[in-house]
Amino acid sequence: MTSAQEATSLRYTSAPARREAILRRVELDGYVAATDLVTHLDVSPNTVRRDLRRLAQDGLIRVVHGGATAAEATAPPFADRSEQAGAAKRAIAVTAVRHVEPGTTVALDSGTTTLEIAKLLPADAGLTVITHSLPAIAALAPRPDVTLIGVGGQYGRDTRSFGGPETLAALEHLSVRTLFLAATALDASGVYGATPYEAETKRRLISVARRTIVVGDARKFALNAPIRVCGWDAADLLVTDGVPAGFTGVGVQLAP
Repeated sequence: MTSAQEATSLRYTSAPARREAILRRVELDGYVAATDLVTHLDVSPNTVRRDLRRLAQDGLIRVVHGGATAAEATAPPFADRSEQAGAAKRAIAVTAVRHVEPGTTVALDSGTTTLEIAKLLPADAGLTVITHSLPAIAALAPRPDVTLIGVGGQYGRDTRSFGGPETLAALEHLSVRTLFLAATALDASGVYGATPYEAETKRRLISVARRTIVVGDARKFALNAPIRVCGWDAADLLVTDGVPAGFTGVGVQLAP
């Protein structure tokens, strides 16, 4: 063991010190994996589980599959979000579908705006559509002109989408020309999600796409979400109905 490793090991032998370190990681990243904590804290998986359980009992974090997230990290119910800014979402979708190239593969992230895009995809364009969104799958399933690849996994009722290790594994070997990426919140530094499953799936979609177009109405700049998905350097365009004054994160196309 190196001197640095010895110092780290000594530093985290105390349970309060370990838990403080865990809280710092969750506060910084919004989510932390249990396997990362085992390595970072140089302790056993059982110790990490006990620390996470204690922090959750104290209401300081929320234990989720594979790790922990901020206590308030929950996705707003899909039904609630679908009723908000409906006209703006439809206008954004109309603008966004102009970037769909015939004969290519399109990926639709889970979200109410991307559902509007699913409904407006051009007919007889030879499109292949990849999505983990159940409402988008339902909207596209009756269309014989679309090759639909539905990505499964653990179903999230609030987001009406699939996530988790199975979803990530299924996406890993796919190739996408254009990804339409949704967001829980936006700010000058990038795109944010509400849950670790949601954020991980978004990152995997970005990694397999040649072009990423973020779609979201102007309200998203006033909202907060705990997990940073990516910076604007990972996106090629933002389609929205408005941005804050001075926004320069990425190129913007405004919906009429």
